Amino acid sequence: MDGAAAGPRGRGTEDVRRHNLSALLGLVHARGALTRAEVTRELGLNRSTIGALVGSLADAGLLVERPPADQAPGRVGRPSLEVRPREGGAEVLAGYVDVHAVQVVRVGLGGAVRGRRTVATSAPPSPERAAALLADAAADLLAQSPPDLLVGVGLAVPGLVRTRDGAIAHAPNLGWRDAPFGALAAAALHERTGARRRVDVANDADLGLIAEHRRGAAAGLSDVVYLCGTYGLGGGVLTGGHPLTGRRGYAGEVGHMSVDPDGRPCRCGSRGCWESETLAGAWAEPFGLDGDAPDIADLVLQRLAAGGVVSRRTRDKLSRAFARGLANIVHLFDPQAVVLGDGLWHRLWPELADDVLPWVDRLVMPAMRAGIAVRTSALGEGSTVLGAAELAFTPLLQDPLGLVAGGAERHPVLQG
Repeated sequence: MDGAAAGPRGRGTEDVRRHNLSALLGLVHARGALTRAEVTRELGLNRSTIGALVGSLADAGLLVERPPADQAPGRVGRPSLEVRPREGGAEVLAGYVDVHAVQVVRVGLGGAVRGRRTVATSAPPSPERAAALLADAAADLLAQSPPDLLVGVGLAVPGLVRTRDGAIAHAPNLGWRDAPFGALAAAALHERTGARRRVDVANDADLGLIAEHRRGAAAGLSDVVYLCGTYGLGGGVLTGGHPLTGRRGYAGEVGHMSVDPDGRPCRCGSRGCWESETLAGAWAEPFGLDGDAPDIADLVLQRLAAGGVVSRRTRDKLSRAFARGLANIVHLFDPQAVVLGDGLWHRLWPELADDVLPWVDRLVMPAMRAGIAVRTSALGEGSTVLGAAELAFTPLLQDPLGLVAGGAERHPVLQG
């Protein structure tokens, strides 16, 4: 009837197939090698359908099948073939720009790191300089043995990222504002490597959360807060199994919660923010250290180990400040776990956990105390850049054969 509201539409055969291919490739990407029997059980499809899907992805050069390596000798009957990502098939480049370093990794389907480059910087690089460093490192990595399919590029930046165009609205600790970083990086990569590939940019903590949820300390959890940073404190939030993004993609800036209105000035322009009260500068001042030192975590741990009055007072003050922020997070998000990823508190936590947690217990309302878990990243200090790799793989996982058929050129480079 004319003018009637459109109701829900069913899926056609091709849509169903695309969905099933995406589910299969995503499963193998997250879990690694699985037997056909395991894939059939996990996806709830019949064996012939699984066989056809695996065959299509193998023909596209994404997966391979082989007998299990641990097959028992003398076993009677036909073994269930093992499905795994094809080595040298689909890969991505991922980068992370931080205050004192630019990291680039080359990652294969399934999460295997094929190469890594880290370039130290004496000061926060400009957007143009960061793009050039990323492109040089990427060219070096790709020159070794180009993959069959370079899917795309994912970049992590500690700041507010406009996900629609890859521009950085504000990155206080890098000194960037309204920087068209996605476009700069795409142009530098094209000039340096000749490759024109999709470039996606996102907040570093949001990406660290993705990596930890896919195959790290947050795997299997639905409500998590991920924290990272040494000079700034970023947060990624998963609630009910879904990332919390906000209207413009800026949600999760927990480092700028106020924990002391009369506290230290913050690079964001405010005072007493959680990051300014608990990160590098706050530790450096009482110890007479350089708060911008690349090795600030090692220097702080040395001072704590040496003991003394200043060490005890600083330890107590900053442990309480960090506990105030953790208590706020518990009250706001009611998470199953808080994961400490890349950054200062990842290094400090083993030393200071017993100082911080009693204060968290005092500050959190009684009904919410049970089950508070704070854990360090299972992926070490690489979770953020590995999250950028997951971002770059997203188009392939959503439409495997569509991207392979069109090549990475099918997805336009983001423009700032």
